[in-house]
Amino acid sequence: MVKSDNRLRTKPMRIAAIQFSQRPEDTMKIPAILEGGKFNVEQLLHIVGDGVYGLYEKSKYYDALKAYVAESSKRGIDIILYSNAHMISVDTFNNHQDWAQRDSDGKHVMAYDTYVFACVNSPWRDSFFENTRDALEHDIKGIFIDGPVVVGNGCNCDICKKLFAEQFGHSLDSANPTEIREFKTWSVAKFMKDTREVITKSGRDVVLYANSVGLSANTTGCDLDGIFPYVDLIGSEGGFIFYGNPNYTSIWRGAECTKYLESKSYGKPYVVFDAGNHQPWARHMHTEAETTLLYSDVIANGGNVWYGIHGLIDNFNTTAGKTAFNINRFLAENESYFENTKRYADVALVWSRDTINCYAGQIAESDFVQKEIDVDVSDIGSFQSEFFGISDMLFRNHTQFAIIDETNILNGDLSKYKTIILPNTICLDDKAIETIKQYVENGGNLIATLASGMCDHTGKNRPSSPFNKLFGIKNMKEIVSYKAGCGYMTFEGEKPFAENASDKIIAGFSDKVIKCSFDDKVEILASSYGPMEGRYAEFVEEKYPSVIVTSYGKGKTAYIAGGIGQTYADYGILDMKYIIESLVSRFTKSDIIVKNAYPTVEVEMRTQDDKERKLIHLVNMTGFMQRPIESFIECKNIEISLKVPKSVKSVKALYHKCTIPFTEENGVVKFLVNLYDYELITVEM
Repeated sequence: MVKSDNRLRTKPMRIAAIQFSQRPEDTMKIPAILEGGKFNVEQLLHIVGDGVYGLYEKSKYYDALKAYVAESSKRGIDIILYSNAHMISVDTFNNHQDWAQRDSDGKHVMAYDTYVFACVNSPWRDSFFENTRDALEHDIKGIFIDGPVVVGNGCNCDICKKLFAEQFGHSLDSANPTEIREFKTWSVAKFMKDTREVITKSGRDVVLYANSVGLSANTTGCDLDGIFPYVDLIGSEGGFIFYGNPNYTSIWRGAECTKYLESKSYGKPYVVFDAGNHQPWARHMHTEAETTLLYSDVIANGGNVWYGIHGLIDNFNTTAGKTAFNINRFLAENESYFENTKRYADVALVWSRDTINCYAGQIAESDFVQKEIDVDVSDIGSFQSEFFGISDMLFRNHTQFAIIDETNILNGDLSKYKTIILPNTICLDDKAIETIKQYVENGGNLIATLASGMCDHTGKNRPSSPFNKLFGIKNMKEIVSYKAGCGYMTFEGEKPFAENASDKIIAGFSDKVIKCSFDDKVEILASSYGPMEGRYAEFVEEKYPSVIVTSYGKGKTAYIAGGIGQTYADYGILDMKYIIESLVSRFTKSDIIVKNAYPTVEVEMRTQDDKERKLIHLVNMTGFMQRPIESFIECKNIEISLKVPKSVKSVKALYHKCTIPFTEENGVVKFLVNLYDYELITVEM
């Protein structure tokens, strides 16, 4: 391989994607438009596209692509070529029926009602690789693979059936869900590996990446861990919104996706795909405010923005398009502040890929710890609601946190964090559990809820929780069911341990609580009262512990016996947020303290150690209680206190271009900030 001069590996990217064929007279005008909008990369579809379908064919696109790449290069824009790797046209299928994915009945599987899904193990792959070899004759800097995917319960073509039987020793017809998922992942990873080999043999330094599974179940096989060895960038959709009611879309969605990709990147650049349009209307663009958020919560977490339009180039003339251009100009002018940054995170929230893969969506029926509790896993709450509820709490409490998964746990990443949170992570393998135990023994802190660790990585129940000793649990007696409004909690002691709690007795968990007995050494912070027959029925005085803390080795643990995140996500009980905030504060002393900021202000701190610089990104999600957000409500006099290792030279607001007065005492610098939309504060030592 020749020495790399590909700046896509090392420099911040501002990626444009025009996801629809353009008017012929406009095609060669586009590089100049993107240059004016300060994009430095285009993920190119429209030159090799037929509507929204794009795949290079030398006989059709050679001259057009050569001219377009040359024009883009002249204007400082690198080209990543779009390659469709998940579907073929109906005409192509009619001529190559062995290229299609097949369902369990042997019928070909349709894509978007108008195309056919291609099988990555079929002879179609040879045609794809030939087109890739031809594309590498051009001066492109990257290839983006859209797909590949294996849909449904896996492809049932003859080739896939044969390959599956060779790997697993039995027929695909008798496969269990874990085997199907593993085969899908293997199939896609092999396809990406073979694509990488095509690039390597060309002698070209061309980056490769794909649209991978992010914070969702691995239903397609395009798994980040599976394809990671063969890609140079990682990417996932975090900014394709709103397909349904906008008010049901989390304001933190882009930030959550970016945080997760950073954990999975291990030094590789990571990209979040942001659609400029208000889904599902392809040509109706977002508001200025929503466009600002699409960008800012990605760049605040060290990600690269892919900004795509799904109509004509005229969409860049809209308010949304102009907003994207303006933010790009800011990023271009301040590029050095986005190079080689790393996050500062005290806390890690675990996204359990094993749990979501076993129990995607609502928890599927399965026996749960039969030797102790004879119930279904479906009776023990939702992992997703618990995860996203706690994530929302952490954002609103301005906690500096990362999102990690089991791979990060096994790779030894836990030592970076002061506190780990397991949000009803039902499925964990033995190695992950032992690693977490060792982390606490060595002085780390752990917060876990509900049924964390009760099943192995395949969803098989364990006879007892391997975390019982960590939390001082003697045994789990039963699962207590609650109807919303029919259960309450009380804080133990003279006053609530949770600062800002509404009262000593508060609303209880909304669904299930595990009733446990504990060792004498534990500290009981809160207890749950028994379930009432109805919301206006007689109050039940009997209670049992539901929030406890204890010591384990050199570390501390907290166990929450109910779905605290699920209750908060479903009903917005603020006391749940205060409980998490107080537990995190008890375990974690952060270098940054933020006061007087709206809960809907995202605060992300990053560092540039080689430049002795701290960067504080502020993203204002505060609108008028409705999405799409039309305009922002300014947050004034945000007070930031920051522990610094050296004396501070200056504090500046880069986005709105002003110097900020500060005071410094005993290694802590303090200053005030007014925030309208987005700001990047630089603290120079």
